[in-house]
Amino acid sequence: MKLQAIEDTDTSRDLISSLPPIAASLHDRFLRSHCSSCFLLLPKIPPSSQNAPPIPCSLCDSVLYCSSRCSSSDHPRHVSSSECLLLRIQSHPSSSSSADVRAALRLLHSLLTLPSSSRPGRLGGLFAGSLDEVLGEEGSEAGTRIRQGAELMKRVRSAKRAGSGEMEEEEEEVAMWAVLANAVDVQVGEGAAPGIAVYGPAFSWLDHNCSPNACYRFEPTSPSRSSVGVLVSPAGAKEPPEMWEIWIGDESKLIQGLTIYGPRITVRSIKPIKKGEEVSITYTDLLQPKATRHLDLWLKYRFVCCCNRCLASPEMYIDYILNCDARNMDSNHDYFRDADCKELDDFLDQTISEFMSDGSPEACCEKIENLLYKIFQYCQFQEPSTFLLHPLHYLSLNAYLTLASVYRILGSNMIDTGLDEGDTQEAFKMRRAAAAYSLLLAGATHHLFLSEPSLITSTTVFWVSAGESIMDLVRSSCGLDLGLVSHNSRFMPVEDPFASMDDCKATSMRFHECMLSHLTRSWMYLVEGFSYLENIESPIDFSWLGKITKILTGGKTTDLGKHFEYRCRPETGFEEEMRVLFQLAVYCLTYGRYLANICYGPQCYLSDKVGNLLSIRSLGTG
Repeated sequence: MKLQAIEDTDTSRDLISSLPPIAASLHDRFLRSHCSSCFLLLPKIPPSSQNAPPIPCSLCDSVLYCSSRCSSSDHPRHVSSSECLLLRIQSHPSSSSSADVRAALRLLHSLLTLPSSSRPGRLGGLFAGSLDEVLGEEGSEAGTRIRQGAELMKRVRSAKRAGSGEMEEEEEEVAMWAVLANAVDVQVGEGAAPGIAVYGPAFSWLDHNCSPNACYRFEPTSPSRSSVGVLVSPAGAKEPPEMWEIWIGDESKLIQGLTIYGPRITVRSIKPIKKGEEVSITYTDLLQPKATRHLDLWLKYRFVCCCNRCLASPEMYIDYILNCDARNMDSNHDYFRDADCKELDDFLDQTISEFMSDGSPEACCEKIENLLYKIFQYCQFQEPSTFLLHPLHYLSLNAYLTLASVYRILGSNMIDTGLDEGDTQEAFKMRRAAAAYSLLLAGATHHLFLSEPSLITSTTVFWVSAGESIMDLVRSSCGLDLGLVSHNSRFMPVEDPFASMDDCKATSMRFHECMLSHLTRSWMYLVEGFSYLENIESPIDFSWLGKITKILTGGKTTDLGKHFEYRCRPETGFEEEMRVLFQLAVYCLTYGRYLANICYGPQCYLSDKVGNLLSIRSLGTG
């Protein structure tokens, strides 16, 4: 089933708003740190505090609630769905996540507890096709997980039957597959997604596209049962299907009869959409090449994407550049061989896995930078001299993301240990690297975003992260009075939550110009002492690679490389260097918030985060 717009819609409009979940569950490792109803981080209450501690479940003592309202809205379902019993019988802490099993238990409970006359079908219209194919595929991870989860569900449900009516023969297996195929990671703040949620047809019927025209955001449970706004309808049907009428036609039944707990979801347009045009979102990472996207979609959802981006011939610029050899950018055929690229990818994954398993952050950074710089000290690839990893290749982007995070951890750890002056200088160097890689990742993604607007969500996150990383660098230097710098910014966009596509393009180009004027002074300072970064002439203008990209903007063709002149940085004092970097951070954060208002709306956590960072008036030792 597909969904279409019921009216002409411009960029940055809510198409589906405040939709509650059918089922939601926290990942096991977040059960003791987040509220099981609203998914928000629980406050840290000192032992001497008079404030009431989080409210636990008195039966399993595994889930916590931040307030009596959250407890009263969710705890009855926690118990009656058999989730409580499951948490009591499984090992604690669990060796593997049970979030999908618990979500499947809650899904069945939500549907089976409705009156039979209003029950929306076997699995509420959720996609659960191809189950036999998944279960019959030899070695299928999804099939194995479905069987394991269904067996565990049968065990706890046999002890306490949830809902009314007879169970169907394969009900648990269908519910597990429905969760695996329809659940989305819930992001209600910074850090990793604390849990997953399944939503009804107003969201689950949205199809995937590798160049989508919409995205979505999450909101904690509203204090009042706000109405669900829906500006979409089933595509290709003169009359809405019966399932749609049950879910959407009687709105109060959806909200009151199924859930009043859990984070709500809102779908927002990121491109203009005409009446009757299909509304689409992405199910996968858009910064991966076609082959990787197709494999991911097939393994998770069992379909092959045939969107315009995937079928384009010749391929779109974004897919060309994500899989391109830097030595032969003008060639349409000189790509990495699949074996070489796979070996590089495996090496990167292995290095990250070693670091995550209590490995050395220094070794992680060294190995990945050697990979980028084509020094095969740790792993010999086939004929390494025959190709060069392109700075905009998808493996390079993955490496930048890892290096920015690990260098930031290194710098923070060194500062926190209170080392001597020499080690403090080394910590400052680590933070310079973190800022530089964050800036390079944001600039590379922005370069691709200018040709593919559906990358706005990734671009938003990366620019905010870059601004924060540069701000951390300045804060870790010394006490500086920088209170008036942000007020003198050349780049102050009108943060309109209803900005049009043309406004967005014009603002993006103005931001690009402002960044270039500051990078001529700051980039060399950031990258000094890092061999790979020193070979990157600019993190935002990539004309130095030998092929200048031109982007159509506002009816005019703009050369994105002609304004950057790479020249030696004039000698400046340290305080002046920090002021320039602070201004650079202000640009990044301001632009990140501008994009966040477009794709998520002004009330999202990213906008709040930027507001907090920009409210700083003086920066002390970090």
